[in-house]
Amino acid sequence: MTTGRAQLRQPFLFVGNHPCLDFINTRMIVQGNPTDLLGGCEDLVAWLVQTRMMNKTQAVAVMAQWSRKDQEQLFEQGVMFRRVLSEMVARIVARKSIPNSATAFINQILSRCPGFSQLVYTKGHFERRFRSQASQKDSVLAPLAEAASDLLCSGKLSLVKKCGNPVCILYFYDTTKNHTRNWCSMQLCGNRIKVAAHYRRKRDIPTV
Repeated sequence: MTTGRAQLRQPFLFVGNHPCLDFINTRMIVQGNPTDLLGGCEDLVAWLVQTRMMNKTQAVAVMAQWSRKDQEQLFEQGVMFRRVLSEMVARIVARKSIPNSATAFINQILSRCPGFSQLVYTKGHFERRFRSQASQKDSVLAPLAEAASDLLCSGKLSLVKKCGNPVCILYFYDTTKNHTRNWCSMQLCGNRIKVAAHYRRKRDIPTV
């Protein structure tokens, strides 16, 4: 499997309409080859920054102040979490039950982030914000774990779908009006499948 986003110059895709699905989608098919866009801690941090789960100050601290061992541990945990989420979402799409191992892994990450909620008045209304008391090393993946719990608690799981292209491995949350979305994106798979179907139909038309 090819690794390393910088080496591939392959940008991250954000077609999933949900952070958990976009995280799973860091594994994809590029020109027919299974490709991992997360080649190391730097890639993981870059993804977290792009999804605003980490700010640039935190990212600089991770890459400049953390030891190589700590960076490797963060990356390994991130990849493990992606595997757990991928297996969980595959079961959701197959309309199977959520495995206990998935909820246990999510809870494990959440348990490392002690803190408390506070009311904050901003822009003419009150908001509830969580104040973390965890160290940065314990809390890096917490926003992703929160997103996973939000998907399970608040999301409509029947709208979690896999791309209709049989060779595509991307997932998405269908937010279309009639919930008829079939493709990860029209540019990547939708147009390609439609063009292929058109040529098949054209080929099958008998000549006079």
